[in-house]
Amino acid sequence: MELVKESQLRDIIEQVTPLVESNPAPAVRQPPTDPRERDAWFAEVAKLRTTQQARTAEMIRAATAGAPAVDGVDATEVRIPVAGTCGWAGCAECTAGSISATVYRPVGASDMPVYLHFHGGGFWIGGGEVLQVTGAVHATRARELGVVVVDVDYRMAPEHKFPIPVEDCYTAVAWAVSHAADLGVDPSRIAVGGGSAGATLVAAVALMSRDRGGPILAGQVLNIPAIDSGCSTESMRLFGEGYVMTRRHAFEMWEMYLTTPADAHDPYASPVHASTLRGLPPTLVVLGDYDVLRDEGNAYARRLVDEGVTVTMRRFPQAHGAALPEVGPATERLIDAFLRTYLLP
Repeated sequence: MELVKESQLRDIIEQVTPLVESNPAPAVRQPPTDPRERDAWFAEVAKLRTTQQARTAEMIRAATAGAPAVDGVDATEVRIPVAGTCGWAGCAECTAGSISATVYRPVGASDMPVYLHFHGGGFWIGGGEVLQVTGAVHATRARELGVVVVDVDYRMAPEHKFPIPVEDCYTAVAWAVSHAADLGVDPSRIAVGGGSAGATLVAAVALMSRDRGGPILAGQVLNIPAIDSGCSTESMRLFGEGYVMTRRHAFEMWEMYLTTPADAHDPYASPVHASTLRGLPPTLVVLGDYDVLRDEGNAYARRLVDEGVTVTMRRFPQAHGAALPEVGPATERLIDAFLRTYLLP
């Protein structure tokens, strides 16, 4: 941690790192072939995720206790039909053939832009109960910008491997367009955004939307994105230990997400492998000075610029999972400014 210049941030990293280490990823990241062992593995992973989500949600509740409610915004849970299955009879989402999303809509919304958000969490945590306690930022954005925000609870790894999570997210974008009248949105004004693994899904959805002929996106927000499955950048070496998210965590994330080794080179899984980035929408890239993912995000942003995409890039003093108190609000203001420029007109 000697590379961190800010003493306050060093203290925060020291506090956060044990909490991250106390939330280990599943030790077995591929489903067993034996049917009995397979069912037991699915059940154990689901139980572990629920425990982690509850723990995280409780920490967020404690940190945000006393925060005022956001008035003037309706929050509604919806179900979005999706395809594909993990093959486990106990999976509620696959059995139902749908995923959950929360729609934050200003009261009286009509013909508003729509912003879809894909949460982070290493592809395997961050959804469920956590989304229920992090809605204030989406409600605030909906009210302040006059947009409808859709927070998508996509199916997660390691049970739901690539391409299920990213196909869920692309389906959610198409669903928002086809249900524009019900949502009170303008289907020609749509943007996507997310952080960490969620930003990976954002980048992939933008590629899918371009390659599949729509929906046409007004912008994409890549907040501390995981773009390269190779995990071999200089920032991976510099900050690979002792800076909250480690290089080991990065490898674990990709091991849980990818179905086969070949998937590591699929641009819809690891967007750095796209043959061209031309034709992508205006992009906001937010990076951390001490983040293992810093250099891959920086390289992706520079390649976007080189291939003719409008890019806004900003770095903040943060590691992946630990930041100075002012970084979170500053990031949200930056996202709002980006959306005002490219989504609201």
